Amino acid sequence: MPLPPHDPGPSTDLIGAMSLYAADAAARLGVFDALPGTAAGLAKATGADEEGLALLLDLLTTTGYLVRADDVYTASPMWTGSGWDTPIRLWAAIVGEFWRDLYDGLATGRPRADFYHWLSSRPEPLAVFHRLQSGLAGWLAEEVVGLVPMTPGRLADVGGGHGVFAKAFLDAVPGLDAVVVDLPGTPSAVPLVAADLSEPLTLTGYDHVLLFNVVHGFSRDRARGLVHEAVASGADVHILETTTTPRGGVADQAFTEGFALNLWLTQGGRLYTAGELEGWLREAGAADVTRTDLTRSPTHTLITARSTS
Repeated sequence: MPLPPHDPGPSTDLIGAMSLYAADAAARLGVFDALPGTAAGLAKATGADEEGLALLLDLLTTTGYLVRADDVYTASPMWTGSGWDTPIRLWAAIVGEFWRDLYDGLATGRPRADFYHWLSSRPEPLAVFHRLQSGLAGWLAEEVVGLVPMTPGRLADVGGGHGVFAKAFLDAVPGLDAVVVDLPGTPSAVPLVAADLSEPLTLTGYDHVLLFNVVHGFSRDRARGLVHEAVASGADVHILETTTTPRGGVADQAFTEGFALNLWLTQGGRLYTAGELEGWLREAGAADVTRTDLTRSPTHTLITARSTS
């Protein structure tokens, strides 16, 4: 069916959706790893159907992922070294599974909000999710560690997953001990304290509490409660979050707004302004609240506070 004339916005969006799933299929098949090659050679290397793969390669060439010279396909400069292999695979799975229910969630006011349950039953997206989260944490830690006033003592990395941030602080601060506070079975590189973060949390005996990329996963009431519980521990509290007003261009703004909608749909969460987070810290009794916009990521803001408990 041909596209209607004079609709560059909708047609671009439609083509973008096709290109996303084509790139996801290519990544999952191992096409990018097998480059350069002809359609026949790549089909043989990946076990894909040659006719279908040839059509997919042509689409990915037109949308910028590949470059074709004669019959040989290579990765384009846009793709080479971009680091998008993992994010595309995860987001294609999320959009394909959850966003088809966006209408129902908006119409009924009852979003699906079962992301982690869905993820736990799907080994491939789960593995991709862990790779993405660990890679992002490692990349941000290179800047964040130098910005947090960390002293020797005990650190609780709440919702810390693999413990990448905790391990980075351990490597940088002699005399520091650290644990990750997260769901049972979380594959952490540092000792794990099992906890359901959706329930009230008691933190005792810590000098520092990290709330890094975790507050956005909860409703406003629970997010505020989590911040209050961190301050009530008597520890200094450090929050790293995706800002609602990224400092980049239109693409950063659009992704941030899409991410916020995705949080609502898949987790019942949302993004919170830096002002809200700072307000929750102060009302809980924290002092010396400071905000730092990261230079490495235009979509992340660090907020640190000293507990007075």
